[in-house]
Amino acid sequence: MRLGYLRWMRKLVILAALAGTLGTSATALAAPDPLRPQQYGLDIVESDAAHARATGAGAIVAVVDTGVRPTHQDLAGRLLPTKNLVAGDGPEDEDGHGTHVLGIAVANDGNGVGVSSVAPGATALPVRVLGDDGSGFTRDVAKGIDFAVEQGAHVINLSLGDTVPVGAVTGSQGEVEEAILRALARNVVVVASSGNNGAPICEQGLANDPRLLCVGAVGPDRKRSVFSSFVGPEGITAPGGNALGDDILSTFSKNERDAQSDSEYTELAGTSQAAPHVAGVAALLVQLGLRGQDVVRRLRETASDAGLPGPDSEFGAGIVNARAAVASVSPPPGPGGAPGGSTPTRVSLAGTQRFRNVLKRGIRVKCTASSAGHCTATATRADRGFAFGAKRVAAGRTVTVLARPDAAARRAIKRASRRGRKIRVTVQVAVPGLATKTRRVTLRR
Repeated sequence: MRLGYLRWMRKLVILAALAGTLGTSATALAAPDPLRPQQYGLDIVESDAAHARATGAGAIVAVVDTGVRPTHQDLAGRLLPTKNLVAGDGPEDEDGHGTHVLGIAVANDGNGVGVSSVAPGATALPVRVLGDDGSGFTRDVAKGIDFAVEQGAHVINLSLGDTVPVGAVTGSQGEVEEAILRALARNVVVVASSGNNGAPICEQGLANDPRLLCVGAVGPDRKRSVFSSFVGPEGITAPGGNALGDDILSTFSKNERDAQSDSEYTELAGTSQAAPHVAGVAALLVQLGLRGQDVVRRLRETASDAGLPGPDSEFGAGIVNARAAVASVSPPPGPGGAPGGSTPTRVSLAGTQRFRNVLKRGIRVKCTASSAGHCTATATRADRGFAFGAKRVAAGRTVTVLARPDAAARRAIKRASRRGRKIRVTVQVAVPGLATKTRRVTLRR
């Protein structure tokens, strides 16, 4: 069975004339993001106010979609390698939808480039299940969900589906619904768009399962977008544009079939854009130690009421609110984030590492965690991705993470080795129970 992403999106603003504004440099690293004032969605969910307590560090958000443009300037250091499940198409996002959705959740913040996001410290796992034409098969979506779970995703974003599935009405389950149930059983937060048909129900096959978080869209006036399907009393809403010119600005990928889409950023509208706002807030709560249904409950409890007083079928629990969600949630207590002061959380890595070892194994990082989760190590050079590694860690245990260089980084290392030069990189390490640590590492022969 074929399906695609939710198709109300319209490319209303193509921001191609920003080359002079968006160039990166060392002095831009702490500069404001120039397009942030246009992101009213972040204002509605109050994500900036939440970042003093959490940025999503250590959380993995899987975006099961059309993939991602991995070289995008505003996604450097945020991405795990893309898993491509689309036969006959290359690994990169030629459509743009996945890149747009992903940027809403995890684009870099404060780097002086482009836009910001809800969870700029989180790591994204792009899973490509839709092809260059924006459509794909349910079997691939199911495989993508299973892959995300096996890779340790804490949150899965599903901005998918362009017709009302039979299961949304009958309650029957297909292979995608079965994969979602497997993810829920593994304590993963699953966030899914409600649909763009203006239907009085959530257009997801598991809409009646309260563990699935169905997300509808609101415009800048906080009213339900005319295209947005309802979410039911267990659902939630988030900014998704109104298709009248006030849409959601995010990262984008050039679409070879559309000459107007040659842009780093654009505005789109749909419940596809609402869902990653919620997935990003879920990532903030993951950093603070919540998992699975504890995250879902917290999102509902702290949503800003909308529509009729209390939960209703149109707005669900209300509009997701990042500031309120993180306000009274604390990281694991104790020194270094250790519960009761038992096992301190630590990060260690050598300040100088050899080219040959990095090429063979990766940049070596040791993590000791006070609580279970993932240790992630992200290396950047000149504000671009260089190497990445992640490994699951049990509470009180120590693991070694190897941040493996990507293809461009490997070429740079080989050139530097031949010329007798050094390479300096910035390594950010996220460990459960500890704020993200940043270290400078020198690579040499």
